[in-house]
Amino acid sequence: KDGWGAFGSDSTNDNTKSGGITRVIQGGGVVEKGACSLTVIRNGVLTADRAATIQGRQEKMEGDSEEDALVVKEGDVYSAAALSVVLHTRNPFVPTFRSDVRIFLVKSSEEDGKSVAWFGGGSDLTPYYLIDEDIVGFHTHLKKMCNEHFPTDDNPYNLSYRKMKSECDKYFFLPARSEHRGTGGIFFDDLPATQSTYNFVRAVAQGWMPSWLPIVQKNNVREYTDEEKHWQCLRRGRYLEFNLLYDRGVKFGLANANPRVEGVMVSAPPKIAFDYNHVPKEGSEEERLVQILKEPKDWV
Repeated sequence: KDGWGAFGSDSTNDNTKSGGITRVIQGGGVVEKGACSLTVIRNGVLTADRAATIQGRQEKMEGDSEEDALVVKEGDVYSAAALSVVLHTRNPFVPTFRSDVRIFLVKSSEEDGKSVAWFGGGSDLTPYYLIDEDIVGFHTHLKKMCNEHFPTDDNPYNLSYRKMKSECDKYFFLPARSEHRGTGGIFFDDLPATQSTYNFVRAVAQGWMPSWLPIVQKNNVREYTDEEKHWQCLRRGRYLEFNLLYDRGVKFGLANANPRVEGVMVSAPPKIAFDYNHVPKEGSEEERLVQILKEPKDWV
């Protein structure tokens, strides 16, 4: 409809094994390449390295006493599920949109059968040209949502839009380039799985289209030059750099035995460019974007 194209499907999921469902849209007039993926891992066994990583990041669930807390260790069984969407746009004046929600559960290998689970996720934009009012609108949507679920007078998880925005800026950073991947959004991890946090995670997923679609409807009709399209491809190169070098999900997916490589790499842009030592023209919109990516700003 309206040049969006159609989704194809690739599924390796059943009710007993690990797998996933990936739906991909390619060659559309709005989304040049996009994917919505559901990945499920069942009955995995923690290695010593993964157990140590979890121990370092989350020692116990919120509200658990020391004696009730599960101490994660090698050999414990884990399950995980993640729902993600990434939409790479054809028009360079429409930013790429990415969001995910996920849950990770570990069950003790001891007879007590204790378990611990937590949520993670986020939502962010990667623009190629800065249209400030669009970025402000996106962040305003996120801030309102965060304030509704984590009010200052009742916030046992000590979470806020400001904190999650800061975490997003920290996570989507390319150290070798000394720049961030995009203009951010929110990012959260190690969030104890409770009914209230589930409601927040659901709101993140339900906010995908309301936060991004108005930007599409406004800017997809804009004309662009070959040079502007090439700049978009150059910036997509940074997107791929981050995925291959730093993204936890990609690393985690490729570390599994017999990984679904196509599914793990499905968030890669459709076309990229690498120009040696490319420097934007002084005073250009391209230079303005890079300056913001090197020093993120508070949009709301």
